[in-house]
Amino acid sequence: MNDPFYIQLMLEKGRQANEKVKTEFSNITVHQLNWKPAPERWSIGQCLDHLIVSDSLYFPSMKKIAEGNYRMNFWERWNPLSNFLGKMLVEQLQERVKKKVKAPRIFNPSSSEIDLGVLDRFQKHLDTLLEYIESHKKTDIDKINITSPVSRFITYSLRDAITILINHEHPHIHQAEHVKEAAGFPG
Repeated sequence: MNDPFYIQLMLEKGRQANEKVKTEFSNITVHQLNWKPAPERWSIGQCLDHLIVSDSLYFPSMKKIAEGNYRMNFWERWNPLSNFLGKMLVEQLQERVKKKVKAPRIFNPSSSEIDLGVLDRFQKHLDTLLEYIESHKKTDIDKINITSPVSRFITYSLRDAITILINHEHPHIHQAEHVKEAAGFPG
C-alpha cells in the first residue's frame, strides 16, 4: 500500500540526521575528521563515508522505482524469505544499536585519509536519498521487493529498505559523535 504518513516520518528522520551532521561536524579540521580513537575504530570521516557508500548502492533500484521503470526479477517476486529477512534487518539496524555488527565488505569506507569534502558529499547524498524516498509517496512500498547489495539472495520490501537506510544513518552519526567526544580527540 502507499503510505504517505510513513514516508513523511522517514523524511523527517532523514532531515534530523542531516541537521545533526551539520551541527556536529561543520567546523572540524581534516585532522579531526580522520582521527581515530583506536586503530580498529572508524574516524568521523569514515563513518560518513560508510553511509555514502552503503546508501548509494541502493540508488539504482530506488531511481528505477521512482521513474516507474523498475521490474522485479523472479527471485524478488517469489522469495519466501523476503518478509522475514526484511524484518530481521529492520530489527537489527535500529537507531540505537543493540548489538554491534561488522559491516559487510561492500559497505566499508575508504581506508585512506578522507578530505573535508565528505561533509558536502554526505549532504548531497542524503538529499538524493530523501528525494528518492519522497518520490515513493504514491508507490505501493509493501508490494515492491528489492535485492540487497550484500547478496542477490536477500530481498525485502521497499518499505523495509527505506526503514533500514534511514535507521542506519543514526547509529553511525552517534558513532561519529562518540569519536568527537573520545579522550585524546584533537582540539
